[in-house]
Amino acid sequence: GALVRNYFVPEPRLALSYRLAGRHSVKLSYTRNAQYLHLLSNSAASNPTDLWMPGTNNVKPEIADQVSLGWFQNFGAGSQFEFSAETYFKNMRNQIDYRNGAEIQGNTNPEADLLYGSGRAYGLELLLKKKTGRLNGWVSYTLARTERKIPGINDGKYYAARQDRTHDLSLVVLYQLTPRWQLSGTWVYYTGNAVTFPGGKYEVNGATAYYYTERNGYRMPDYHRLDLGATWLAKKTRRFESEWAFSIFNAYNRKNAYTITFRDSETSPGTTEAVKTSLFGLVPSVSWNFRF
Repeated sequence: GALVRNYFVPEPRLALSYRLAGRHSVKLSYTRNAQYLHLLSNSAASNPTDLWMPGTNNVKPEIADQVSLGWFQNFGAGSQFEFSAETYFKNMRNQIDYRNGAEIQGNTNPEADLLYGSGRAYGLELLLKKKTGRLNGWVSYTLARTERKIPGINDGKYYAARQDRTHDLSLVVLYQLTPRWQLSGTWVYYTGNAVTFPGGKYEVNGATAYYYTERNGYRMPDYHRLDLGATWLAKKTRRFESEWAFSIFNAYNRKNAYTITFRDSETSPGTTEAVKTSLFGLVPSVSWNFRF
């Protein structure tokens, strides 16, 4: 019940914007964020056993300093189009991860299996948006890297963090068919998360044991799906509004990988096969929304 340690991290923020000739502007920002609750994930499997680790006497709060520089432009009749390009760099301290060979499940003292280091994230974000008219929407693309550098993992070299996604693309289209009907479509694509898959195997007392080499040296399959929707405005008055929303999640029934496990092949002795498990295929839904 005694107080062991206090942490206090100031979080300064600075944002500057300079308007150029016409409808162009440049923005520069700096942000510091502190996080006192850490998320630990088992990177040796595609289905992580997540554990939330609070700050302790040894586990210090994560601190991230980010600098970003962006260029923004409005164009078209009535400035109906908006384009932006922004690059950023984030330096992260007090990153934590499991040591090699750590016991993940049923570990009553996970702090004894942690290693500490730093991290970095950097990338480029692009956005093109149409803001007015019956047909509008946006397309966005991010090229990014998120890496960690922790002594004792991958020979102390930078390696991809689990949430690292090289490519992230989104396309959103909205169409006002009639005053009461609005149609929508969203397509998303991103690079699979970084994971640690076995690089070899051996046999111990008749059972297969897998050997893991590079941390997060592999990737899950790329993820993509299409969502479709339609909204019908059933009633609208000054005091009440009612609408029905119809949607289809994963319209072309893409079998995105949720987990990938490994096992000895039953048909080809001595070889290993990867087994992919998917969760949600095509999922239709209907909802009723009202406001008063």
